[in-house]
Amino acid sequence: MVQIVEAYSYEQNLERMYSYFDHVPLYLKRGVYSNYNIGDNVIMVFTKPEGSYLLKWTRFAANLVTNDGKIYYAKKTAGETPATNENFFGGRMELRTGSATPAATDTYQQVTTPVTASRKTFDSTYPKTNDTGDTDNLGDSTSTISYRVSWGTGDFTATAILGGCVHDNSSPVNATKLLCHWSDATGDKDGSTTLKFFVNHTQA
Repeated sequence: MVQIVEAYSYEQNLERMYSYFDHVPLYLKRGVYSNYNIGDNVIMVFTKPEGSYLLKWTRFAANLVTNDGKIYYAKKTAGETPATNENFFGGRMELRTGSATPAATDTYQQVTTPVTASRKTFDSTYPKTNDTGDTDNLGDSTSTISYRVSWGTGDFTATAILGGCVHDNSSPVNATKLLCHWSDATGDKDGSTTLKFFVNHTQA
């Protein structure tokens, strides 16, 4: 029998997220942010067997909504149809191992050293608001849009994952638009690790 052990409890993970945001420049104080990116965050959940245990750990990163992402949200709010190359509702998440500093003008060209094997459409029923069905998503709320992608052990392997993005193209090119782009501390995924990413955008 495999014994399931979480390295951190739900409360500990929540505290780690709050502690992370204490050092984000947009964060004024716990629970209060300084502009419309209130609550924007990326949550990474790793799960890996360790002997007779199944270890699970969570890490966090801040993400930037690009200019094209803001246009997409504006069009959706106005009931307009986004362009065919900015249909982020049916988008894909993709990770990278190259260093980058996300900027509002970024396109796929700035996704340095992409892990193309990680390119994957959102999990079924995502994106959604009020993502109460998955307790791993510590950033959910009724005013938050949550995107989730899950990778199994055989989906891909990568060493030193440094960030990722959301786009809408099965074969992206340099000019492919991004909904958002982020950087995070180094993380690895080997053939025995599963990985789940949440990207949360909160509307102020």
